[in-house]
Amino acid sequence: MALLFLVALLPSLTFTEDQATVHLARTIYALARDESYETKLAIASVVMNRVENPWYEGTLEEVLSSQHQFPSGERYDAQSLQAAHAAIAGKRNLPGDVLYYQAADAPNPWTEGLYRVIGGYAFYTEDGNF
Repeated sequence: MALLFLVALLPSLTFTEDQATVHLARTIYALARDESYETKLAIASVVMNRVENPWYEGTLEEVLSSQHQFPSGERYDAQSLQAAHAAIAGKRNLPGDVLYYQAADAPNPWTEGLYRVIGGYAFYTEDGNF
């Protein structure tokens, strides 16, 4: 009888994501919806590297809300949410000094500080706009 009650209850159980995690997932999706999980995690790594860097705002929401830095939309997918969870939990595929990104096919690519190209993005240790 208890098992039957538990089975009936399970479909109604839900998991609510916190706003910062959803905001990060939406940012990842806005930038890399058609990219690989590795690219999505790299975008999340740049965001989290900034959160942990004293030169940037202190919280995830503040970094994501910085003007002209990270676009965000209303949608996200399971893979973007997975990358957001992984990055928040500490998983990175870029070192902590990689703080910048640019589309790999940008018309005026940065020449300084290139660390690695992953998917459609180039990741940098220096801001090429200086």
